[in-house]
Amino acid sequence: MNTLIRALLVGLFAVTLTVACSKKAEEAADAAKAEMGEAVDATKDAAAAVTSDVKDAATEAAAKTEAAAADAKEVAVDAIQAAKDAAAAQAAK
Repeated sequence: MNTLIRALLVGLFAVTLTVACSKKAEEAADAAKAEMGEAVDATKDAAAAVTSDVKDAATEAAAKTEAAAADAKEVAVDAIQAAKDAAAAQAAK
């Protein structure tokens, strides 16, 4: 009878230990899922910030390029006019 009781107690202890370990593993898995979710959210936020910065930089670069092109056009027009004036002055001689 003592052997039967011992076997039952050992079995009960083993089941209790197994359940406790399973709960700990489940809690660890839940914590890992939560941390992964936070990491994914942080990555999304960082990507959105970078995208916004890149868009702003590209818009600014486009505006500067447009202004530089307008300046270059004005310089070209002035050079063409100077060449015309020089040609006219040369022809008048």
